[in-house]
Amino acid sequence: MIGLMIVTHETVGQANMQLIQHIFGSVPEKVSLIGVRSSDLIENIHKEVVEKLAALDYGYGVLILTDIFGATPCNLVRRLIQREDVILLTGLNAPMLIKALQNFTKAEDVHKFADDVKAAAIAGIMTISNQDEP
Repeated sequence: MIGLMIVTHETVGQANMQLIQHIFGSVPEKVSLIGVRSSDLIENIHKEVVEKLAALDYGYGVLILTDIFGATPCNLVRRLIQREDVILLTGLNAPMLIKALQNFTKAEDVHKFADDVKAAAIAGIMTISNQDEP
């Protein structure tokens, strides 16, 4: 099983929790979600991420999903990526989240898993206009 952590801005995290509950009925116990508020002290969030990262290590690595590249959640996590088996994916969207949640308990290769989750995120992006055929 791959460890799965989601670190986002607070309201994005809340919306993702609601989406997870809507689709899956509940948030799996083995998933860690951290919502970063502008009022949070960076040291406290750093400590929480470090603790949860250790708790999510089941021997196959940890995939961390963040919302925006270059924003506080991403930058905070980025500093902690010092192991080969910890991967960060940015640009969290619903297809990425769903793919990750459907497969993290079965995955054993964090690099392949990250590629699969990223591919789902990209495949979920569509351009639709009034010039498309119905």
